[in-house]
Amino acid sequence: MSSINLDKKTMRTMTALVDHTLTWVKPRIFKSDYELRFGDELIATLCFPKIFSSAAIAENGDGCWTFKRVGFFRKKTIICPRGSNTILGIFKKNTWKEGGCLELSDDRKFKAIANLWKNTIEFQTDIGETLIHTKTNGFFRFSATVQMNRKCLQILELPWMVMLGLYLIVMMRRDAAAHHSAHG
Repeated sequence: MSSINLDKKTMRTMTALVDHTLTWVKPRIFKSDYELRFGDELIATLCFPKIFSSAAIAENGDGCWTFKRVGFFRKKTIICPRGSNTILGIFKKNTWKEGGCLELSDDRKFKAIANLWKNTIEFQTDIGETLIHTKTNGFFRFSATVQMNRKCLQILELPWMVMLGLYLIVMMRRDAAAHHSAHG
């Protein structure tokens, strides 16, 4: 696995960047690694150690987590601290339309709304207020922007929720590519 050594002592926390637009980039075309940047500053990484696996490692100045998708017809993503089996949250994909629901271990829920083109995902409150908005840009050179609403400051899970947004977009794109190749 190509992991970037993040210096967590000098790294900004996600809450310190709520008022700013962050950018996901994919520095190497043939690797499934992504970097979240604020200008030139590295904020977080999302790495898929095995190219065809759904398991990913998300790391930033706040901590390190694993995302892993399970299930076939009723797909869900399990979020745990790295090295632990403690489930922090479960994202349940909506089978019949884009998006789903993020259910946290304390029973709080956030809607995840994705668009048909699989280039945008938003986490929303139960009344439809956008918390985190992630949108991919470009076709040949991957990048995505992340914007966070100030209400995110109340959410302790913000550090990994930001990275989960990109993870879900990557998974939606993989699903679309697999569907296209199977029916193409």
